[in-house]
Amino acid sequence: MSSIIRRLMDRLYPSGNGSQITITILGLDYTGKTTLLYLLKLGEIVQTIPSIGFNVETFDVPTSSGKPFRITGWDVGTGCGKRLYGLLHHYINNSKALVWMVDASDSERVSESVEALGEILVSASRASDNIDGGKKERPILILANKSDRPNAMSLDYIRIAFSKITSGKITSVFKTSLTENTIVGTGLPEAFGWLQLVIEIADSGKDTSLMKNLSETEAPNPRSPSMLANKIESWLTRIETDSPPDKFLEQFHSFTLPEWDHYTHIRIAYVILTKYGRKEGKDLIFKGLEKYISVSPQTKGRSFHVTMTYFWIQIVHFGIRNMPPLTPDNPSTSPESTQITSDDFSRFILINPYVADGNLWLDYYTKENMMSPKAKGEMVLPDKKPLPNLVIRDAITTFGASG
Repeated sequence: MSSIIRRLMDRLYPSGNGSQITITILGLDYTGKTTLLYLLKLGEIVQTIPSIGFNVETFDVPTSSGKPFRITGWDVGTGCGKRLYGLLHHYINNSKALVWMVDASDSERVSESVEALGEILVSASRASDNIDGGKKERPILILANKSDRPNAMSLDYIRIAFSKITSGKITSVFKTSLTENTIVGTGLPEAFGWLQLVIEIADSGKDTSLMKNLSETEAPNPRSPSMLANKIESWLTRIETDSPPDKFLEQFHSFTLPEWDHYTHIRIAYVILTKYGRKEGKDLIFKGLEKYISVSPQTKGRSFHVTMTYFWIQIVHFGIRNMPPLTPDNPSTSPESTQITSDDFSRFILINPYVADGNLWLDYYTKENMMSPKAKGEMVLPDKKPLPNLVIRDAITTFGASG
């Protein structure tokens, strides 16, 4: 039986629709994944930072053949590290192809890149075995990005480095350089021309050997990839039977929510922020949570935490703003359904799965800082790294308005 994640992906972002296909864009941090996505989307270089969650865009890709090639690209952020690895097979197995980006100028991390791709391919292959018997072969396009730099590795060096884990698969390596506000001279038309051609081969259902040698050993902790994947599955299942947004808010205001857990907190923030916006919604969330904690027997022994509440409001708001509006590019919706609403919670979770990690704050705050009396009573800033910001999505909005 297909997982709920796969069914939702099929419904919201179909893997094939006429000339449009879905691809997954992966790679280590700082390899240029988000730069690639928005160069193809906008024809412009957008200043980016390491992102969390997924950036999803639909665009026409120029190819060396000149044939139309319309793609929905899922750029997977690396801000959550390996914790998303346990989920990636859902996205890969719903895609027609995998694009893996390598920083060709960073020879010290090439082995890390090979290892990461190997782990991801093993996970995807195992999941594919369970879903379709492993018969569906997905081409792998490896982009040796930053190949214009003087210290860049040669294509032969990169091919040899990845040869063991890509053996028996439809794979090719292309040089790319994403530094100018143009596709010309980047190497992308040639790379995506190859990808367009081999997708036809992959669609023929041809069997290839699957990797069996690599394995992943995970520590049994709540932040492991497998635990996060299981949590996402359970959340998406729960959404199907949960109260509709207006009823859910009524339960919140009447202190009758069925459960008081991390899922509930995230959905409270999501529903209120999508309904009222950040300015008004933030105050409603603060006041509502503080009152619920003081009144409901569900929250006995708990206290209101200002910094923790602000952290999750910021994370959920970031995730909402990171969601591309549904447009006619996504045939599952009508043309007028372009606004993100409180009914889109499943799509929000698919694009921002990191919100299910209840300990995500540990990436930004030390435990001593977050659990201090000061942090409980007032807002304190992160002491490990800044909170994610909206630079990319704001830039897309600006470009869209001026285009």
